[in-house]
Amino acid sequence: MAEFRPSKGLIAAMIAIVAVVIVLMMVALAYNGMVSKDQGVQSHWSDVEVAYQRKIELIPTMFQIVNMTMDFEYNLYVNVTEARNVWQSISGNSADKMNASVQLDVAFAAFVNAVQEAYPNPTATPAAILTFMDQYESTTNQIASERKFYNDAVRDYNTAIRKFPNVLFAGAFGFEEALYYDQDNPVFD
Repeated sequence: MAEFRPSKGLIAAMIAIVAVVIVLMMVALAYNGMVSKDQGVQSHWSDVEVAYQRKIELIPTMFQIVNMTMDFEYNLYVNVTEARNVWQSISGNSADKMNASVQLDVAFAAFVNAVQEAYPNPTATPAAILTFMDQYESTTNQIASERKFYNDAVRDYNTAIRKFPNVLFAGAFGFEEALYYDQDNPVFD
């Protein structure tokens, strides 16, 4: 019986096939990992938007408070309404949406400060204002929490697309660095 001895060409072909399979597996794993991280970023941005939507839903209560306190607060209410309209007209987690979020927060804060100045004594403050203030504080805290989770997801995603071997494939697959949501330093494009 003759002993089977693979030729050098067959050995080289087998090594090449194994190498190609390993590279394809690395590409598939890298791609799937980047997709997962990107989905995490999108999911957490959605949570930020839900929290801002809750803040926007407080605007009718603001209108009731404006009717109670009138003049100065009315102009602030108009600013909040305009900021809301801008925020709602922008989709996604773009720099524009983040900037609109900051503008909405600034307008809300100015209104809340004016109301607090108008009613410095909590016992004399109407119940509607106290309820609004509680909801505003709760919503603001929720937004801060969701912003943190979003930024954590962005950090994980940005790290993943910059690590080897992902960095070799990220650009080819269309994965670009995500924006951090830094309320103190908004991105103005």
